[in-house]
Amino acid sequence: MRAKARTSERTVLDITQDIKALDFAKRNLTQTTTAMRRLQMLIAAVRQLRQLKIQKRWGEAATVVSAITGLSEGFSGYEQVRPVSSLLSSARELQKDTAIQAATFVERGFDTQGLLTGEAGQMRNACECVQATGTTDRVIGFYCTLQLRAYAAIFQLDDDVSQLENVSRRYAWLRRILQNHAEMHASVFPDSWKVAEQLSRRFAEATRDQLSELLATREKVDADQLLAALADTLAFETQCNKKFGIVANNSDGLAVYEGSGEQAVSFVGSISCAFEPYMAIFVRGEQAKFAALVTQAQSAPVADDDPSLSVLASSTDLLYQFRESLRQCAALSTGQAMYDLAVVFGQSLSSYARNVLIQGLPQTPQLDDLKHVCLVINTADYCASVAAQLESKIVERIDKAYADRVSFGPCRDALLGAINAGIRALVAAVENMCEPAFNALAQGPWHTLQTVGDQSAYVSMIASAVDAATLSVRRHVSGSRYLRSYCDKLAVRLCEKYSAAIMANRNHQEEISEVGAEQLLLDAQALKSVLLAVPAIGAEEDKKAQPPNTYARIVTQGVGKIEAVLKAILAPSDPPEALADRFLLLFPKAPRDTFQLVLNLKGIRSADHHLYHKSLQRMIQDTNNNAASEPSVATYSTPVAKGTLPAYMEHALSASAPLASQRNERDNRNKNKPDGHGRMPSTASSAMLFANRSSLVGRSESPAVFSPSGTGLKSGAASSGDLPQTLLAARDGRLQQQQQPDPLGITGVGSSASAMSPRASVFSYTAESRNAPSDGELGGSAADGTNSPVLASLAANATATRSKINENLRKFMSNMRRN
Repeated sequence: MRAKARTSERTVLDITQDIKALDFAKRNLTQTTTAMRRLQMLIAAVRQLRQLKIQKRWGEAATVVSAITGLSEGFSGYEQVRPVSSLLSSARELQKDTAIQAATFVERGFDTQGLLTGEAGQMRNACECVQATGTTDRVIGFYCTLQLRAYAAIFQLDDDVSQLENVSRRYAWLRRILQNHAEMHASVFPDSWKVAEQLSRRFAEATRDQLSELLATREKVDADQLLAALADTLAFETQCNKKFGIVANNSDGLAVYEGSGEQAVSFVGSISCAFEPYMAIFVRGEQAKFAALVTQAQSAPVADDDPSLSVLASSTDLLYQFRESLRQCAALSTGQAMYDLAVVFGQSLSSYARNVLIQGLPQTPQLDDLKHVCLVINTADYCASVAAQLESKIVERIDKAYADRVSFGPCRDALLGAINAGIRALVAAVENMCEPAFNALAQGPWHTLQTVGDQSAYVSMIASAVDAATLSVRRHVSGSRYLRSYCDKLAVRLCEKYSAAIMANRNHQEEISEVGAEQLLLDAQALKSVLLAVPAIGAEEDKKAQPPNTYARIVTQGVGKIEAVLKAILAPSDPPEALADRFLLLFPKAPRDTFQLVLNLKGIRSADHHLYHKSLQRMIQDTNNNAASEPSVATYSTPVAKGTLPAYMEHALSASAPLASQRNERDNRNKNKPDGHGRMPSTASSAMLFANRSSLVGRSESPAVFSPSGTGLKSGAASSGDLPQTLLAARDGRLQQQQQPDPLGITGVGSSASAMSPRASVFSYTAESRNAPSDGELGGSAADGTNSPVLASLAANATATRSKINENLRKFMSNMRRN
């Protein structure tokens, strides 16, 4: 089977081999026949072209030239065949000679003046023959040069007609040339040559070069003439684009021909680019114009009597000029010139804000000036909003290379400064209106005032002035945020003026009595009510509506500082610790200048100021020490339950509680003494605690509680009749320090004035005090002379524990004394 298959394959190959040979022979024969036929046609075409060239039959010659070009492409692979190569060279030379003769024929059809002298039909056939050879540039160049020869002769550099103010005459000349071309010469040239467009482009190149040279040689260029010439140039470029159907492609912005969509070159910028280096003249001219408007606005009277006027008229004039300049610049240039103009806009607005708005504010504003001040605020706000719009417009139109550099931030800052200055002027006007009221406050009889009555008359004066000014401001200010800012600043300034008026009273060498301070506190509350009502003055909504939280906080803080100072004045000045203690409660940070102010307002002698400062410093140190001590502390308002403190301290609290009423009686007796201020002598205080040990032992009263309203301790115990004789003697002042017994064997406990420091906000106890004996361990009494083992141990260790026990007891007595 395999042998038969191989035999069959060889048989088929033998048969098909002959067929393939026949196919190759047929293909070669066909190609040879075709080549011979083309060669004959090429020879005939060359012979025919020679005859047509001699006869100047350019129409037929153009067809033959095209045929020769097509036939020559079929022999591109036969250059090695000498006869064929020779024939192709002869054909190319003949085509070149024909093109030269045809172009010469066209050129001879025009005279030296550019007028048509030949026969248009034959000249068009010659142009088609030139187009067939691909040498159209020579004919187009000759024609454009011939037509523009008169242009260079007419518009010479030194002639008046060539000056910048006559640039429109150049474009008028070209329009006449184009019209003559359309009427007389357009039939000579094929439409595909676009001779009119080429003529316009060469005219644009020549005009650009001449204008550049003209601007470079002039010493001074008038801005108006420059703008007029540039405007005419831009109009001409736009007309050329429209005439030749050149538009911008919507997708990529490139210029294309409107009908075919082929890429084109726009005329815009072909001549106007010569003006770009000199656009700074235009920008300087606009800057001078804006500066003149600002100067005029400075000297012009302000007509603010028109009720319909919401902004200054000078601002609308300036911004209108901005809009016109931007429109004009956008038509002239969107590059460096527009960026420079944007910078000038910002500078002009900043100058307007400083020289017109801010300087136009009254120095000492009154109620009649409020409308003008509100107009200044409205104008600055209006200019700031227009500046933002202007910035966005310029960024949209300017070239992308300059878009990121355009910014009106500095001018907006200047306008914001004008707004702030206007708001300050509004507040200053209210201050001036309230000046008589603050003078009355400063000169008030706060030292000799006997009773506290209703609010003072100066508060009503302040309220009346604030109402009148705020009504005017609300009526004329256009932005609610500026009204809010006015309210905030007004509250701060009136509180500051109130404080300054109180200080001015002290400058008149008059102290403020307690009654005067109470009256001032009442007036401060009335002033706070007046200030809290300011945001609702003249508003359409309910006047009882709550003021904004931020504003209420400003008023509360401002008046709160005044009230704190007045409350500090109400504190007793003797002893110094009492005043320092009250001051620290009101001012936890203890500012020394404020404390000095309180001392001055209370009329304390300068020679005694150091005592108060020392007391204040000592209390601050005690507070810092207490804050760094152990966490097991009791505060003023914390109930101290039994079992929480050491046993002997609980008994001391229970034994001392009934002394509240007795101390009040003693204070009343000591008020009329020359040297008495209701203070408890330290010797008596020590006797109360340590005179009779039996008063400290075996009691089970209710837990003592610190109370800020009483003497400091409350207990469920004992009447005056239950007191030991030693305590009664101490109450009556009959017990002297040297006679004071010391049942615990610890001398000097509570015997010094420093042990009565009134500023111990907390008291702590050490490890020794926590290990003190309980109620059961303190058995026995001093009366029967028995001594417990615990007391013996305490006496043995008295030297080591005396200072710590004294410190704890001093803090405890300080709490009692303070409350």
